[in-house]
Amino acid sequence: MVLEFLAVIAISYLVGSIPWGYIAGRVLKGIDVRDFGSGVTGATNVMRTLGRGPFVAVLLADALKGYIPVLVTWIAFESHDLQVASGLAAVLGHDFPVYIGFRGGRGVATSFGVYAALALPVSVSLLAVALFIVLTFRYMSLMSIVTVPLGALALLVLVPLGVDEDYTYTKAVFGAFATALVLVRHMGNIRRLIRGTEPKLGEGGKRRRPAPSGG
Repeated sequence: MVLEFLAVIAISYLVGSIPWGYIAGRVLKGIDVRDFGSGVTGATNVMRTLGRGPFVAVLLADALKGYIPVLVTWIAFESHDLQVASGLAAVLGHDFPVYIGFRGGRGVATSFGVYAALALPVSVSLLAVALFIVLTFRYMSLMSIVTVPLGALALLVLVPLGVDEDYTYTKAVFGAFATALVLVRHMGNIRRLIRGTEPKLGEGGKRRRPAPSGG
């Protein structure tokens, strides 16, 4: 069982580490998206720097980095514990990708992908809430810090209700981890939301530091 855990964690982390936002920036404009906007590789920053089409593509790709490893883990082992280990590793891979110096995203889309593999009805409900927040308030960061914790709360509440035997406290552990990581990674956004200086959807795509000189 230990070897299975290690294999699942390693593979899920490597899949989660695939930096689709970074790849999109290099392929489409020859830039590192981390030099712009929020300085991360996530889909929101891709929208700021590359536009809506790449945003949608990266959003889906980042979500699949969480969904596919967790789903494959369940098919292979039918273990909730291994599923959660896979989800945790995938999100850590997205946030701290080994391929590009451990500077990645903030784990929101990948967490949504993991939620979809762990509890699809919960993820569909979260998606509806996410769309409402984004369309109403136009703050992607607000959507992130509300929906990921809401998913954790939903999993925690559904377990004792016995709605589905597949809803286990082990899955709620993933929700707690994802919530803590998303909140920590969004501390700057939270401070700006309180001050009223947080960029809205599509804003804030300026270069963070001067472009390198020379050829």
